[in-house]
Amino acid sequence: MHCKFNNFPLFIAIYSSLVILLTACPQPPTPPTPGPIDAKAEGVYVLNEGLFQQNNCTLTYYDFNNNTLIEDIFLQVNNRGLGDTGNDLKRYGSKLYCVVNNSHRVEVMDINTARSIKAISLPGKSPRSIVFYQDKAYVSCLDGDVVRIDTAKLEVDLTAHSGANPEGLCISNGKLYVANSGGYNPTFDSTMTVFDLSTMTPIKTIKVGLNPYKVYSDDNQTIYVCCRGNYNSVKATMSSIDATTDQITHTWTDVQNFLIYQGKAYVYTIDYNYVNPNPVKVIDLTNPDAPAVNFITDGTNITMPYGLAVNPLNGDIYISDAHDFTVTGDVYCFDQNGKKKFSFSAGLNPSNILIKY
Repeated sequence: MHCKFNNFPLFIAIYSSLVILLTACPQPPTPPTPGPIDAKAEGVYVLNEGLFQQNNCTLTYYDFNNNTLIEDIFLQVNNRGLGDTGNDLKRYGSKLYCVVNNSHRVEVMDINTARSIKAISLPGKSPRSIVFYQDKAYVSCLDGDVVRIDTAKLEVDLTAHSGANPEGLCISNGKLYVANSGGYNPTFDSTMTVFDLSTMTPIKTIKVGLNPYKVYSDDNQTIYVCCRGNYNSVKATMSSIDATTDQITHTWTDVQNFLIYQGKAYVYTIDYNYVNPNPVKVIDLTNPDAPAVNFITDGTNITMPYGLAVNPLNGDIYISDAHDFTVTGDVYCFDQNGKKKFSFSAGLNPSNILIKY
């Protein structure tokens, strides 16, 4: 969830915190529903970001091998909480990297056990997203910087300035692309800074939509960037960028989050007023002008989609549901035809899903 002064979701975070403190009662976890399990995958990690300034970020683990759910595996294994506002969860080698925004650190864990290896402190930097390239981790920070971490030493070895409140970032064609959201400013930013990875110096700025947030690179040197607009008159968009020319090639409207997999974009936008439904749709990237179609085909209702992931071993699509941001969420697994295979309970505001295999 955005934790920014001029973003509407901050109102949701504050409102939700008050609701939890004053009215909400803890809900027992929903046991996983029996479902077809891919024998090659071992389980699913879910990062539940919790609520800003509530120090209630958790890490859920669903074990495929014995169909068991651990509500907070990090707490169980390490005898301490994960921290305040988890924003990103990625795997690199045998390690799991968790970006904990308001605790100003990157928690590094053993991928198999979730045991903490090291908490890399980034005081005052408010880290948001992480990517990896050639034994280095690159972390965007809301203070305006990108920090580089040596993944062997687990130490910061370089800091470079990007722009106003960087969020998502990705790597393609020897370049690092960083979205500058400008979320702390009176008006949002609309730029991406492009770095030469060999020198970590900025080489250009790309003009994109308002409030750029998520950035992703596919295997075909195409960059995708999601811009959240202003949550009111300016709608959220997703644009594709040619990484060889750094030119925008297409833009889609009403996209607030996305997942790219095998020539398709799984997308959704959020109506925080609960007036309109929030369906997950599919865009055929090989025919970008074709209308998006609903992904879920069996009537399963997702109240508030909040995270997307794919199991690359079998193409299953995972969607998390944050409901109303005040109760524990759920994670649903669908096959490629949009039919539900199984589901399980997660924590408060499940935003990142990672398949362990």
